This record gives sequence, structure tokens and C-alpha cells, in this order.
Amino acid sequence: MSEIKKIGEISPQGPEAARTTKPDGASFEDAIRNAMKETSEIQDEAEKAIEGFTKGEVKDIHTVVIAMEKADLSMQTLMQVRNKLLTAYEEIMRMQV
Repeated sequence: MSEIKKIGEISPQGPEAARTTKPDGASFEDAIRNAMKETSEIQDEAEKAIEGFTKGEVKDIHTVVIAMEKADLSMQTLMQVRNKLLTAYEEIMRMQV
């Protein structure tokens, strides 16, 4: 059975060419990592808005509700992306080589 290699190591020119070339844009891993970081920041903002409202610093409840909904939507979006990634991974694993 052959050894499992990283996708970056496999290219039509061979593994050496894959190591020397670098993609122009951000990697998929960076995109997912940035999305998770952004979602975390949005949730932190929502928590601060809630905390400010309970302390009486924020008088407008609309800003608190908007921050909470924004955090909820970003989390739901992130979860849907995760679910789609898992589904794609499972489908790839079922492929016969």
C-alpha cells in the first residue's frame, strides 16, 4: 500500500516542483482560520454589548439585539460550512481508488 502524502506534495511535475511553487492567494486553511477568528470576534462584541447593557452603559437594547443576531448568524454560517466540509470529506473517503 502506498504512503499517504500531503496534497501539496503531489503535482504533475513531481513532488519537487510542488515544494518550490507557492500559491499566489491565501490558502484554504487560512480562509477557514480567518472565518473562525472573525466569528469569535463577533461573539466577543456581542458579549460586551450584553455586559454593557446589564451594567447600564448601553441604553439602546436594539444595538444589543443586533449584536446578538450578528453573532448568531456568523456562528450558524460557520457551522454550515463545517457541515459541508465534513460531508465532502466523507464523500471523498467513500470514493474507490
